[in-house]
Order: sequence, then C-alpha cells, then structure tokens
Amino acid sequence: MKKLSMVSISSLLAVSFIAGCGATNEKPEASASAKTEDKSVKESAKPEDKSVKESAKPAEVVTLKYVLPGNEPKEWAAVKDAVDKKLQADGVNVKIVKEYIDWGAWEQKLNLKLSTGEDFDMFHVMNDWISLANYIGRGAVKDVGPEVAKYGPELKKAIPDSVWSGVQKDGKTFGIPSYWYEPAVDGSFTANRILLNQAGVTDVPKTQEEMLAAMEKVMSTDHGASKPYLPIRGGLRDASDVLHRAYDSYPFAVKDKIAFIDKDGKVKSWAETEEFKKDSAFFRTAYQKKLTNPDILVVKQEQIDKQINSAIYPFLFGTPNNVNEMKKTYPNMKDEDFTLQRLNPDKPHYRMFNAKNVNAVAANSKHPEAAVQFLNWLYTSQENYDLFMYGIEGKTYKKVGDRGIEYLKDADGKTNLYLQEDWMIGNLKYIRIDPNTLSANKALFVADPNAKTFFAADFFFDPTAVKSEMSNIQAVYTSDIMPIYDGVLDYDQKSKAAIDKLKAAGIDKVIAEYQKQLDAYKASKK
Repeated sequence: MKKLSMVSISSLLAVSFIAGCGATNEKPEASASAKTEDKSVKESAKPEDKSVKESAKPAEVVTLKYVLPGNEPKEWAAVKDAVDKKLQADGVNVKIVKEYIDWGAWEQKLNLKLSTGEDFDMFHVMNDWISLANYIGRGAVKDVGPEVAKYGPELKKAIPDSVWSGVQKDGKTFGIPSYWYEPAVDGSFTANRILLNQAGVTDVPKTQEEMLAAMEKVMSTDHGASKPYLPIRGGLRDASDVLHRAYDSYPFAVKDKIAFIDKDGKVKSWAETEEFKKDSAFFRTAYQKKLTNPDILVVKQEQIDKQINSAIYPFLFGTPNNVNEMKKTYPNMKDEDFTLQRLNPDKPHYRMFNAKNVNAVAANSKHPEAAVQFLNWLYTSQENYDLFMYGIEGKTYKKVGDRGIEYLKDADGKTNLYLQEDWMIGNLKYIRIDPNTLSANKALFVADPNAKTFFAADFFFDPTAVKSEMSNIQAVYTSDIMPIYDGVLDYDQKSKAAIDKLKAAGIDKVIAEYQKQLDAYKASKK
C-alpha cells in the first residue's frame, strides 16, 4: 500500500493503511539503477514459447480494464480520452477503463470479482495489505513473463532487477512492480513537533515507552472534537514495523501477516512469537488509554485519511503527504515541524520488501498483453507518464520547474481534479514533486546509501500446496488474531483460544511449507 497509514496503506499504506499509503514526488539521482536490464524477466520466456506467439499485437483496439481502490477523480473522463488518443497515436492498440472500488469495500468486492471470474484485466496489489502470494495461491493472477519479454522493453529499463525479483518465482513473473520509493524508509514514523511541543514533549521518543508517554501527554491537551489518535486502522493490516526496531531480535520480517522470519532464516507462526506479544501489548496500552481510535476495527479508511491529511496526530507510522491540507490546520507550520524518525535510531536501516506495490494481471484476463503494452507505454516517456498520472497540463495540473508539479483543485479547494497515485503505478524515473512537499516525505524518494537489504526481502511464498489452510488461517486472523494485535482484546486472556484456532486451521503445516520454500530460496542464492 502505499497506504502507509494502514501499516502501516499504506501505513499506513492501511497504513498504510498505510500505508499505505500516496505521495507524488521526484525521482532521486540514485534511481539511475533502474536502468539495469532485468535478465531474470528475459529468461522467464524463451522466443519459442507458445504463449508469446499467441499474444500477437491485436489488429483492433483492445479495452484494458484496470481495477483499483479509491474514488474516481472528477476529470478522469477527460484524461481517459486524452490517454486513449495518445496510446493510439503511438501505435499502442489499447484503450483503458478504470474501475474504482471504495476503500471500505475494496477487499470484499475484489475477491468477489476474482472468485466469480468477472471479465477484467489488471488490478492493484498492496503486499502490506493482501499479499501477492495470497492471490497466487488462489490462482487469481496470470504469469506475464512471456508478455513482458516480448512487449516490455521499457519496463525492464525502468524497474531494477532487485524489484522484479519480488514478483518472480520458478521462472514466472506474477505482476509488474511499482518502483516508486526507497523501501528502507519503512519502519520510520513522522513526529508532529507542533503538538508535541504544545504538550511539553521536547525530545522525540526513541523507545516504545517514550512514544506512549508522549502520546498520552498530547492527548491530555485540549483539541476540541478532533482527537489526536495514532492514525491506524485495524483489520488485516500489516505488522507494525515501526515498533520492531525496539526488539533485540531485529531485523526480522513478517510475511503474509502470518510468517515470522528471523535473521537466521528460521520461520515461526507470527501470532505465536514474543514479538507479536510485545506489539500487542503496545497497542493494548494505547487502546486502553484511548490513544487509538476506539472504533479501530471498523473505522473507515476515509476517516484515517482525513486525520492524516489534517495532521491531527502526535505520530504517524509512515510519511505525511498533503502539506496544503496540513497548513489549514497549522497555517504557520515549518518544514522542521514534521520530522521523520525511528525508534532506536542507531540501529541499521533495512529494506524488508522489494516490491510492496504491484499491478497484477487477472487470471481470467483475455488480453494480458494489453496490460503489459500499456505499462510499457506509460514508462516510455515523461510525456506519457505525466498524461496518465497527472492529467492534462493546464487543466488538472501545472508543471513547476523541471520536475515540480502543482495540482489544480476542484471548487472546494481541497480535492485534486485528477491524480493517479504514484504509489500504485508510479516510477522513480518520472515522478514529479510538489515544491512544498515536506522533507519528511521527500525521504521516500531519495536512495539510502547506508541501508541494508534483509536477506528475504525478495522472497515470496507460493501457497499453492496449502491454499485451503491459508484461507482458513486468514479467516482466523480476521476474527480472532487481529482484535488481539490491535489491542481491543487482551493477549493474556484471548491468545490461547485464538492460537488453538490457528492450529486447527493448519498453521503448522503452512509454516513448515514456508520453511521448506525459504530454505530452497536461500540455497538458490549461494
């Protein structure tokens, strides 16, 4: 995601939702590494592959239906018309249709489309929300290796090998990754120095205990009807990597929300680890002290987004991304009022994911080549990118300098007339940045020269052998595990019964399969 707010959407995400969670920014100089040609994609399809022969460029214009979360921008119809004309003028016989699904119904409606075999072509995957491995296990995505090899020369230039590896397994390519940010930023949080200073907190916390104490002080000040909750949304969000730097076992990764992978390559059931228990204790304290939304399990993403955009929070798990809205809350704010921080800042920075956001081709797509042709066109030039991502110059946005941008607003002065979020389908080679963007957000788009890559960053699990167990486990996570993780239910009182349900659902079999595949992955890297 980026829903970094859903963590995250993305984060946050959701996070992120975090995260997830989307910003529109510039390409750093270090993104020149994206020019490295992806040999693994080339090798995923040989010229004689039958699937490539059958994917000949269609004689007639093909409609590409792209399903994505969010709400349709006001000027999408005008932008779509311009995009379709440019595609055909460039010899790409594709026209695009976007179907937006409201965030609150995203998972349910997308799953329904996939399970009923509805006719559409491409959809967005947020690995920090519902993982690519999950969709692969359900047989919901198509291997597009042959199409990328034939129709994706610009894709292979714009996306580095390390990012491609996050969507590839056993010679197959299960999607087109969005190379839009520096993954080492994950694990950071934004500190609102304005609210912290008003509450008498002058030092940014370096431990979980200090963070909780600071949040409590901020909450005790008068903020009227708007409460400065920690902006997170419950449910099947990703594990909160912001907290993990506090543990001696760091670095470790939590994959697919169920598998804990330690630095030595040992896989455990996430809900049965000491780290899960510690995370839950943090959120339990926050929930009991009313530092998180009392409706955390049902709060809508739109509510979280509104809170984040208004910057009514002491801390944000992720980065801020709407400085104009923030200034309505804090007219005199300065860049240094919002800073990017980490718990235990002396510990190294790690990249835990190489492909957090992916655009996958649905298994039932009749035109997988159209998705690849479109994305290849998108990453061919700045002109193409600007048109699809930002719209019509002078009508939906204005260029500012070489790589800057000003988004034009609707009559309400708040809503962009058009924007396709970079975090969904963007690329560092072309991203534009609002000149007013905060430094805390710009960090997303600057390579971290000192960051380390966790050994399993590009490993992803193929759940085919345990897909029924995975489905049952996800159901238990939703009903029993996440309410504990989010702090709504007490760990000591509820964890045993919840873990018993996980055992009955087949968690041990899944973790054994996870270990088997991770061992094979490690052996392949020697």
